[in-house]
Amino acid sequence: MKYFIGASIPENYKNKIEILRAEFRFLTTEPHITIVPPPALPDDDSFIKNVVEICKKTAAFKIKLTQIGQFGNRVLYISVQSPELVRLYENIYESLNLEKEKRGYTPHLTIVKQRPNRPIDIEKVKKRAEIKLIPTVEYTLKSITVFHQPKERFIYVPYMEIPLNDR
Repeated sequence: MKYFIGASIPENYKNKIEILRAEFRFLTTEPHITIVPPPALPDDDSFIKNVVEICKKTAAFKIKLTQIGQFGNRVLYISVQSPELVRLYENIYESLNLEKEKRGYTPHLTIVKQRPNRPIDIEKVKKRAEIKLIPTVEYTLKSITVFHQPKERFIYVPYMEIPLNDR
């Protein structure tokens, strides 16, 4: 089974993204900010105990969703500002002894992305996103979510929510 770790976003903002995605028939995993992508984690859930320990030592923190951005013509996303999220990413990678991506960690919230045999008009989505998703939000992250893929080629679904230290 494949896993990844993500940061949740406020329910009302998540709904706005889901509505926008539905408008363009882009159905995928629920909106989130990826912390550790699927290929980096093992195929069993043995890593979870280490992640729980890191979360126990990590205080809840602020995340600010800022502006719309793009990775070329492949991905449309909302930028994320949070030094604490980057620190959490670093701590998880170090604890699990994972190999980091060569291009570094760019925290972001994917709106839509190009897929083989399912092209999407990024510019058209961007124009709608500027209306539907701006202004963005700032919120306190109180937990992270481990997602899993129950079957090959299925979307990822929440597997476990892990609370941060909320003193």
